[in-house]
Amino acid sequence: MRWNVTNLQAFLRSKGMAYCYAVFIAGYFLLPMVSGHRRLYYILVLPPVLLLWRELIALYRGNTLFYLLLAFIGYMISSLFWSEGFNQAEALWSIWCSFAVLTFCAVTGYLWIEHSQTMDQFLRQSLYVAAAAGLVSVFAWYMNNPFPSSRLELLGVMSQTNNAACVYGLFTVFACHYLLTAPTRQAKLTYSIMAIVLLSVVLLTQSRTALAAVSMGILAIAGYRALGVVAIATGLSWALMAANSVLWTDRVATFSFRPGIWQQTINDIQGHWLLGRGSLVNPEVSAYEQIFNHAHNGYLATLRDGGLIGLTLLLIILGLAAFRAARLYRATRERIYLALLLYGMTCIAMDFDRLLVHPNELWLFFWAPIALTMTAYAKPRETSGRIRYAMPAK
Repeated sequence: MRWNVTNLQAFLRSKGMAYCYAVFIAGYFLLPMVSGHRRLYYILVLPPVLLLWRELIALYRGNTLFYLLLAFIGYMISSLFWSEGFNQAEALWSIWCSFAVLTFCAVTGYLWIEHSQTMDQFLRQSLYVAAAAGLVSVFAWYMNNPFPSSRLELLGVMSQTNNAACVYGLFTVFACHYLLTAPTRQAKLTYSIMAIVLLSVVLLTQSRTALAAVSMGILAIAGYRALGVVAIATGLSWALMAANSVLWTDRVATFSFRPGIWQQTINDIQGHWLLGRGSLVNPEVSAYEQIFNHAHNGYLATLRDGGLIGLTLLLIILGLAAFRAARLYRATRERIYLALLLYGMTCIAMDFDRLLVHPNELWLFFWAPIALTMTAYAKPRETSGRIRYAMPAK
């Protein structure tokens, strides 16, 4: 048995883990059911992660950002015990989800630094998968729905429009990154086509959250050169919403009810500012004589559940990650890490709720950028001060 486990660990260390991870990521676009995709992580990715626990501990030993992530997750787990209406089964499920997020961040960073070339190839191939899946979804949806006024609903596990748009927006940012760093005209043409396709998918979903995040991401990558693209995309987005009077009334005139939802979420925190109301509190918000299923802001949700302590830990994580991403840019001119962080931070500022959740789209556009930055800028114990890069310096 020891021989079998030893050989399995050797296989996982030598690209086996990378292949399992790549299948999970491709599942976002290719699998038809959410439950099946979640099982894919728990069956295909999580067990190998546990087998490589020694390698992961060695990699993250002394990593301040990883320790902060542990502190944040640990604190949010502890908030379960002062939640209103504590339920043991729900608490165990929340702990399990938190553990799953931690393992995802750990393995994402590990693969990005230990198998950088393989992961870079997988990422480039994922752009083709995302663009193809987006095109299929466009044709499938608009065969039976008004074009272009109706909001595009994508195929696969990403059935919720905003969530799906944020994933496609993330890959739009990656496509722009490869476009600007491509060495040949043919490669630049290929990535420009993929960027246009992916951005078009985002526009057709009419998700302002995703569009705002894409704008932040490509501005971080391309600077003033992206201003024209952002202006055109914003104009097209408003034109699409204006083409549907119902959508205009529900989503523009009222800003999708966000101001009232956020105000009521803040009101509900009264008396629980320091520690929060606990991670098991009912996330529903009563506003505009309606019940909304969550706070539509990841920062406010963290404040609601974990109080100022939880929010401060989250902001320190994001602040340190942004600082390290800026250091990477100054050292290598590599802007992708800062762009990805800004993308995720923008997404949770305009939508979403709890951040420690089971496998879903939030893992890709929020936790993955933190994990990549966490290991792209690492100081090995044996060579203090040396920076390791996931991509070659340009």
